[in-house]
Amino acid sequence: MTTEIEKAERDLTNLEEQRGTLFSRAKLLSKERDQIAFAALTAGDKKAKDRLREINLEDINLTANIASVEAALVVARANLNTAKAAEASAADIEKAKQIAALNAKLKEELDNADDALSDAIGSVLSARTLLQNIHALGAPSPTDQLFRINAVAAIKSALQKLPQPWINDFEFSRLAPSQKKEFKPLATAWCGSIANQIVHRLPADKKEKAA
Repeated sequence: MTTEIEKAERDLTNLEEQRGTLFSRAKLLSKERDQIAFAALTAGDKKAKDRLREINLEDINLTANIASVEAALVVARANLNTAKAAEASAADIEKAKQIAALNAKLKEELDNADDALSDAIGSVLSARTLLQNIHALGAPSPTDQLFRINAVAAIKSALQKLPQPWINDFEFSRLAPSQKKEFKPLATAWCGSIANQIVHRLPADKKEKAA
């Protein structure tokens, strides 16, 4: 399917070719006039006079045709610019639609990040409170200090998944791969340890649940 730009470009090319043809013809006529004008106007050469008259008539027509083509070229160039502007506008509208969709997704992701960070911090603090309650009930391990050290390491490990330039904005020492932690493995180890600490204190039917 031919676009408006392609049509406008085709019209412009066609008119430029017409102008080129007219200019070439005008140049040939001018050269021929130079060759016969003297004989026609001084020697009374009838054949030369007749040809000169033909040249002048054709030259008048050529001048008119060239002027017409030049006028048409002005319109053709304007049409091409209009077509390009329309296509650019349509492309810009499409980009704006894409930006709007991406913007909605961006807001959703940032809202999710805010909620997730809030939930994560809340969960860590809630876990700390639960551990303190466990301590109060007589299960001393893991200690509050061990929980704090490993929880901070797990948070740092998560932060180190960000792009490197972002990590540089956090003022903490980078963790080596062996130092990195995650909450799920910590939970498995700690909760297993706590279960082992109390298993001998539970009735037989509760021991399996503690484990």
